[in-house]
Amino acid sequence: MASTKQPARPRFTSVKTYKHAAGHPTFWYPPEWQLQETDTPHPAVSLYPDPSDEATFISITVQDMGQPLAAEESSLLAEGIEEGLNQLDQCVVERLDALDDVGDWCREWVCTFLQDGTTRRRRARLFCAAQYLYSVVIQGATTERYEYWRGMMEWVMLTVSNTTVEMGS
Repeated sequence: MASTKQPARPRFTSVKTYKHAAGHPTFWYPPEWQLQETDTPHPAVSLYPDPSDEATFISITVQDMGQPLAAEESSLLAEGIEEGLNQLDQCVVERLDALDDVGDWCREWVCTFLQDGTTRRRRARLFCAAQYLYSVVIQGATTERYEYWRGMMEWVMLTVSNTTVEMGS
């Protein structure tokens, strides 16, 4: 008889602090995950819990806007999010929220979309803190892979910080 037991959920065995040389971003992550820094004008980091699955990842980018977000600019960011979601093939937005307790301005959404013939699930958070614009995206190659890694990936997402102070000090 075939076993119907679900595979065990992944668990943390330890965490490591990441701090970009420019001071932004900082976050905690499982050290066994593959970390890849991208050499771009803006700090960009990707984490892969399973290096053989490049479509399941966390992506964190930070842009220095030069000044804090002005109130009248927030609607432009919201419009940009909507335009971006409309560009995803067969995108279904499950949730789109304004979060008042994250940074100075924040939008978070969960959606599914079709890519390369596969339905993928994504949760993304775009927030401003002081003069910095953060983008944090967690994605599963499939909805099942998203659910499998969800707890750990969401925990990493919640640790993304705009501090230049050493974490753990």
